[in-house]
Amino acid sequence: MSERGKTSALTFDNYSEFLAALQQKQHPFFAAAHRGLWGTVPENSLSAFQQCLDQRIYLIELDLQQTKDGNLIVMHDSTVDRMTSGKGKIAELTVSQIRSLTLKEKNGGRQAKLTDELVPTLREVLSLVKGKAMINADKAWLFREKLYGLLEELDAFDHVLWKSDEPVEKVRNFFHSKKKPLYYMHKVQDSSLNQLDELLSCVSPIAIEILFYSESDKVVSKPVMQQMRSQANVWSNSLDNAENAGHCDSVSRTDPDKGWGWLADKGFNIIQTGFPLEALQYMQQRKKDGS
Repeated sequence: MSERGKTSALTFDNYSEFLAALQQKQHPFFAAAHRGLWGTVPENSLSAFQQCLDQRIYLIELDLQQTKDGNLIVMHDSTVDRMTSGKGKIAELTVSQIRSLTLKEKNGGRQAKLTDELVPTLREVLSLVKGKAMINADKAWLFREKLYGLLEELDAFDHVLWKSDEPVEKVRNFFHSKKKPLYYMHKVQDSSLNQLDELLSCVSPIAIEILFYSESDKVVSKPVMQQMRSQANVWSNSLDNAENAGHCDSVSRTDPDKGWGWLADKGFNIIQTGFPLEALQYMQQRKKDGS
């Protein structure tokens, strides 16, 4: 790591440094960009992902959907209505039909202006981020065989963080059936804590995403957090209306100690947020202040 990287401590000079830190599972903080950096561009767009690369945000959450003709595209909704110039269900449209549409600005909606950007395919995104970032592909488990085949074709296994809340045995069987090791994050909440020991011993996920609805949930208790944190990176969504007991982006931007700071104090070292640059700046200042 360069002198700049050593000084800032929470940032990385390149993707190789980021990936090494993620693998070691000891880094104090990673910011994950929710649908890219889209404050001035469409969410889930190539430009939103490029802005992450420009700002050295190495972990990018995005959403997958499958078209009528079996292509994986990047969009959150199951329809194109909110984010494009068209209408219709993605599962009933071909990739060619969807690629004839243009994306709306920011997070879309009826009044949003159209841009000249197209809906990206997953292939395009992987080509963009290869060697530069990792994507957390939401809904990827639904398309796991197709996704695995695409990663094999593009030699991009180091650039996807898989995620599911499937039974541990099902996850283990899928991974054991594949030749390449995969980076995996499992979703855990109080109702699935009974599988935690099996998860850690049989799957050994690189990360665990925790869903909690109150501060008293067992999944965020000190012994459980310590157990998970000792063997994995631990992820929380600070998005508004996510399962974070109110420790969300809106709170964080007003009083970050009660939002991102609370999550960090609990032991979360990956925070998915709509404001990754602000979160990173806050965490850097905390470190500087010795918090």
